[in-house]
Amino acid sequence: MARSCPLCNNSIAISPLKGPLNRHYFHCPVCDLIFVSSDDLLTVDGEKERYEKHENDINDAGYVNFLNQAMDPALPFINTGMRGLDFGSGPGPALSTLLGKRGFDCQDYDPVFGPSFPEGLFDFIFSTEAFEHFHDPVKEMNLIHDRLNPGGFLVIMTMWHSGPEKFLNWFYARDDTHVLFFSFRSFEYIARRWGFEIVWDDGKRVIILQKKKRNE
Repeated sequence: MARSCPLCNNSIAISPLKGPLNRHYFHCPVCDLIFVSSDDLLTVDGEKERYEKHENDINDAGYVNFLNQAMDPALPFINTGMRGLDFGSGPGPALSTLLGKRGFDCQDYDPVFGPSFPEGLFDFIFSTEAFEHFHDPVKEMNLIHDRLNPGGFLVIMTMWHSGPEKFLNWFYARDDTHVLFFSFRSFEYIARRWGFEIVWDDGKRVIILQKKKRNE
């Protein structure tokens, strides 16, 4: 049965890949995405149970420093007059609280734990450690794109893979809720398809995209 990439829908030369855990992986040569077979995806209840074991404590200095990897490089691009969203805020929202302490208006959304998606448009959207969990990245990107104002910023944090040849023993794939693995090429594809410009990246984990304005 032919496989197709969940991001770019390519079905040509999709290669099976060996990786950690007892799962089936595939690599797309078009957008460079590595993805887990749909047969190996957890149920929503299974995902929720796994997420609840994550220790994301806002009072933990290590966790705050972890989130700062996304917040600090974003600060030159956003200001306190903007309306923001934490997309994939998890069971205990932390990023919005940290941004709030800096004077930013940032609301929360999480498809598993809630709350539901807030009304209106946003000037910036953070998505920290969420993209690797997406079962339907096109649906999620359509939602993000449609709710982000032209000229707005999308800040993504997810660890990038270093190529199929180094995937087998990669620790980041040992979390069974991690089902999509991106590279810089993957984000270049996302930028082209959804009309973004890459304005900053750290080469390994954090990338900032700006939605193009309608006349661009």
